Amino acid sequence: MTNLQRIRKASGLNQRQLAEASGVNVRMIQHYEQEQKPINNASALTVYKLAQALKVSVEDLLEI
Repeated sequence: MTNLQRIRKASGLNQRQLAEASGVNVRMIQHYEQEQKPINNASALTVYKLAQALKVSVEDLLEI
C-alpha cells in the first residue's frame, strides 16, 4: 500500500472525493496508488495539491 493510499483511507476519503478536494484527476490518483506511476515523479504542484487536501506534508506522500 502506498503512502498516498494509506493516508487517504485514514482520512476517510475515497479516490473521487480526494480528486474533487485536490483538483487532481481521479485517474492519476489511481495510477499513483497502484504504483503504475510513481508519485515521486509527479509534478511538485500535484503532490502539493494532494498534500493540502489530505492535510499532510508533501514529504508524507513521497515514497522513500
